[in-house]
Amino acid sequence: MRVRCGACRTQFDVAGAGRYACPVCGSVNVVRNGAGAPQPTEPPGQSQAMGGYPTGPGVVPGGPPMPPPPPPEPAPMPKIECPECGFSFIVGLVPKVVCPMCSAEVDTGIEDDDAE
Repeated sequence: MRVRCGACRTQFDVAGAGRYACPVCGSVNVVRNGAGAPQPTEPPGQSQAMGGYPTGPGVVPGGPPMPPPPPPEPAPMPKIECPECGFSFIVGLVPKVVCPMCSAEVDTGIEDDDAE
């Protein structure tokens, strides 16, 4: 009996009713008695051995796809304490800042790349 793959539409010969993998894309097709076209039971790229789940990077065999890993933690920003008032605050990568509490100019200890 000649049937057509439900996923890629390739025609191929089968002996009769049953489950057949497409020789081109590998999709499993079910052929019923008297059926002209098989019904795909699994999308292309999936195998019955894996329980019908996709295979590849980030996929646990026999289970659903894994979620992507969380983004990396950002590098901690430097925190300094104002010598005038004792207020602690986070600063960027700059050589001097103004204290948000008392407005004192504070040296951060970070070297200025533009200094000559």
